[in-house]
Amino acid sequence: MQIFRNFTGIAAGAACLALTVLLFASGCGMGGSLDAKEAPVKQFVESKGGMVEVENSHIVTVWLESAGLQNSDLDQFASLPELKHLHLNYNGDLTNEVFATAEKMPKLETLELTETKITNGAADKFRDTHPQVSISGPGA
Repeated sequence: MQIFRNFTGIAAGAACLALTVLLFASGCGMGGSLDAKEAPVKQFVESKGGMVEVENSHIVTVWLESAGLQNSDLDQFASLPELKHLHLNYNGDLTNEVFATAEKMPKLETLELTETKITNGAADKFRDTHPQVSISGPGA
């Protein structure tokens, strides 16, 4: 009887883990459906091989690394009212213009810019005026 109970607990735990992984991989997280205004951004990110995390129907995290992004591609992220984390590592054509777009993201907490054309001086200036944002990459 004890073996059955242990197996049942393990099976339930595995099922819960599988469901969590499936929800995360689909970009739905635990937040349910995505706000329709943000769907084109999610489609863009996924078309470039990236992922998003959604909470309460809003994109809160974007992972878009090694995607060949240009500065102009980032404008659409400024339209995400709940965006907190933006992972843009290994997009070698991104320049200091990234910070002009980041200025329009009031809830931004994390900005990852490793292996981009961002200069230390521009990153330091943004850090000085936005101490709530953790920037990795230049000058880190």
